[in-house]
Amino acid sequence: MGEPEERNEEAASADAASGEKAEKSDAADSQPTEVPAEEVEIVEPEAPKSELDIAREQLAAVQARLRTVSKAYTDLQNEMQAFRDRMEAQAHVKAERQAFDAVSAVLEPVQNLKRSISAHGDDMGSLVSGLEMIYKQFMDALTKLGLAEVPGEGAVFDPKYHEALAVMPVDDPAKDGRVLVVHQGGFVVKGKVLQAAQVVIGKHEAPAAEA
Repeated sequence: MGEPEERNEEAASADAASGEKAEKSDAADSQPTEVPAEEVEIVEPEAPKSELDIAREQLAAVQARLRTVSKAYTDLQNEMQAFRDRMEAQAHVKAERQAFDAVSAVLEPVQNLKRSISAHGDDMGSLVSGLEMIYKQFMDALTKLGLAEVPGEGAVFDPKYHEALAVMPVDDPAKDGRVLVVHQGGFVVKGKVLQAAQVVIGKHEAPAAEA
């Protein structure tokens, strides 16, 4: 009987010791963990912005937008100026080319005219023939440049192309409002009037009925 009682007492002592250890472990876990002071970051609340600070920020934003707009405007102005410069350069080249073509077209007739004047002698017939040939050369050269003659006799009077110097009565109704005589021919260059033709036009009036 003595041995069982001793074993029971030893078991009770072991249980009591185990309980104390568990209580100490729980107490240690429940205590807060200490953090070193140097690892603690103190966050201070931001102070409210004053009206002056807000106004400064707004002003800075507006100034930034203005700089952006100003740069875009400057870039646009530079592009427009570059475009104008290109157009002027192209127009200059085109004008030079047109002048070159015009001189080239009339140079040969002028040279022929000079030769005819120098070598006509007393033969007026040869001089006239030479001048007629030169006139034709001039007209051919000018036609290549876009020159065209305004319709003359028999054409319907058009104030856009004709200048009426006089009106002549006509018996034929078909000649009413038509060009009868051309005092000076008219010309257009590529559809644009260079010189209006000076003409006389017909006017038909029906005879008065007999009483």
